Amino acid sequence: MQLSRLQTIISLHTYYASAMKKISLIISAVLLLSFTARAQEQAAVGYSPASLYSLSWALSVPLGSLNDFINNVSPAGGNFTGRYFLKKGFAIGFEFGWNNYYKKYPRMTYYSNDGLAITGINYAYAFVVPWKAGAYYYFLPSAVADPYIGLSFGGDYMEEHIIVQEFDIYETQWGFTLSPEAGVLIRFSRSSHWGASLSAQYWFNTNSFNFNDFKAYNIMQGLNFNIGLTYILK
Repeated sequence: MQLSRLQTIISLHTYYASAMKKISLIISAVLLLSFTARAQEQAAVGYSPASLYSLSWALSVPLGSLNDFINNVSPAGGNFTGRYFLKKGFAIGFEFGWNNYYKKYPRMTYYSNDGLAITGINYAYAFVVPWKAGAYYYFLPSAVADPYIGLSFGGDYMEEHIIVQEFDIYETQWGFTLSPEAGVLIRFSRSSHWGASLSAQYWFNTNSFNFNDFKAYNIMQGLNFNIGLTYILK
């Protein structure tokens, strides 16, 4: 092979290698820009969650005849919820929670249903543990702030206590409960897995309690204001 021809081949190889390197760099740059733009677009738009889980503190306001029994707002409450998205913002889920209501009454004489008379300071308690399933609709699943509405139903375990001196007059029972709810999920950023949940939930159940008609309620009801931390899965 002549020297000039060899030099030409070497030059062509060098040229093609340099060209391929440039093309590779250009393709890599285009792909990188494409992926970056796509990531930025996804971050700007957000994503629709597959499921979410919230742990919340609940402030509960007793209503109706429960308010006549214990009219103090209860800060002793909370709930744990899980919700699973089916399509287009529609979700189903579960809720487990608790609320503890308390009030201190002045010293006086109380009469039980069996005619027993007890004199002393009275402490009234009601402890509520709901177990519910529900359906929810989220209006803006991929947005930072996503308002929603929902309806849940299930059962309530309850304990009611009236304590006078060393006497504890109490009752335990289960009842049916129903809860409409409205709230908002606020992500910490558009692509974040974490967020805050805020909601208001009216609830009632079929439990009742009667202490010689002095303290009584039926169709227990209240209004819960919930604030919690939410983990969101894609």
